[in-house]
Amino acid sequence: MSIRDIPRIVNLTIFYNPSCKKSLTALSLLQGASARLANTRAAFNIEVVDYRQNPPTPDQLRLIAQYLGPPVEKMLRPDAPKASSVSQMIEEVQRDPSVLERPIIVDWLMGRAVIGRPPEKALEVVPSEET
Repeated sequence: MSIRDIPRIVNLTIFYNPSCKKSLTALSLLQGASARLANTRAAFNIEVVDYRQNPPTPDQLRLIAQYLGPPVEKMLRPDAPKASSVSQMIEEVQRDPSVLERPIIVDWLMGRAVIGRPPEKALEVVPSEET
């Protein structure tokens, strides 16, 4: 067995609200994809985080903002206070985690993230079988 044959399991994190239909749909889509890919090179695990109970840390928020790219406002719900910088966005989320847009799905290893709106966008970070 060569080092290339050793399976690498990707870990995706979904920051979600269990009371949000879009969050639940995105999670269900990820779980379905995970089951389909379980015995392939594209297998992945899902870390499910209720962002209201365990909001992303400032370092995680910085990375997510970097992975998503500008503008930073897209990380906040439309009814949230406006933020024109990553620092302002972090302050708002630390003050009130419910202002964070949801769900956010992150592949920390590959440096990718998506906001699952519509929920099907969650599948954009699912590993491909060619990976």
